[in-house]
Amino acid sequence: MNFKKFFLTLIAVSAVLVTASAQVIKGAEAQTLRGPYETNRLFDNIFFGVAGGINLYQGEQDHSMDLEKRLAPAWQAYLGKWVTPSFGLRIGYYGGRQKGFYHNDDASSPYVPAWSGNPFVDPVDNYKWGYEQRFQTHSIRADVMWNISNAISGYRSDRFLDFAPYLGIGAIMATTVEKDPILDKYLKEHELGVTLGLYSMFRISKALDITLDVNQTMVNQILDGEAKDSRREFIGNVSLGLAYQFKNREFSRAHAPVDVTSYSNKIKDLSSALDAVNAKNKKLNSDIEEAKKNVTPEYVVRDGSEKVVPSPFAVYFQKGKSKLSEDQVMSIQFYVQEAMAKSKDYIFVIKSAADSATGSAATN
Repeated sequence: MNFKKFFLTLIAVSAVLVTASAQVIKGAEAQTLRGPYETNRLFDNIFFGVAGGINLYQGEQDHSMDLEKRLAPAWQAYLGKWVTPSFGLRIGYYGGRQKGFYHNDDASSPYVPAWSGNPFVDPVDNYKWGYEQRFQTHSIRADVMWNISNAISGYRSDRFLDFAPYLGIGAIMATTVEKDPILDKYLKEHELGVTLGLYSMFRISKALDITLDVNQTMVNQILDGEAKDSRREFIGNVSLGLAYQFKNREFSRAHAPVDVTSYSNKIKDLSSALDAVNAKNKKLNSDIEEAKKNVTPEYVVRDGSEKVVPSPFAVYFQKGKSKLSEDQVMSIQFYVQEAMAKSKDYIFVIKSAADSATGSAATN
């Protein structure tokens, strides 16, 4: 099978399946969440799956062999994580048997078993005789997955059917099914493979899915022990299995960010007003201190005796306080001792007042 044709076919199938998926959820849009989504913790939305199926190796001369004779068992186990409802990562082990066709009369391919002594008739006229190849493959592969159902139709935790095309790369090891009789060991070949596939999830419960995985892996032609015509060969696979979803299994839609601009502006205005009040208060305190320095009693002589005629004198309370500070108390003591004590025949009048900037009638 041509890799390009498989890719185009996969895109077409995905489009059809997404349309079917959208029809499944039609009429239930209220339960469908669209992004952006909250980012879950590292170990949330983890899934583990196992599956079994069939492999179909597509080498240079394998088309000369009947299709049903080329099918071989396959198995897989993987662990993955959905980073978002649409984007996921997966790593797993993919193993299985491979069957192919080898047309040389000498059966010199390492993958032609020693017991395979009976050639079969090739239905294609180009080659009359050939041998069946058998070998084992083991692969560790990492996949990048795109849940096209969630990406296009929106996320739903209870959707019955989800589709996720994926692209993967992995290391593949091919081995003989029996030891080489001369070297007394299994012969091996190591190559890289690129995989394109479609992962389908049929939800049967919140935690469990039935999975269908259809993929095509492109490898170097030497993987099957032959290097003749094409540079690329392919391994087709179809597997059916189960996948378990670990908690936390769901996604939540991210809340819209709160606009705090108005609050920030209000705080800025209040800070500016507070700075202005503090500056004015500082100016008033400076004026008070300056006034204290200029308040001194005047001494005059009346009827031949020395009398004290005090100038108007102010006592200042701190804003919001009813107790005088020490310097104000000292000022009063000075007046009592120097003015009032020496002017017993005078009447002293005490008045109180508050300016509009630092107090009010109700406060006073």
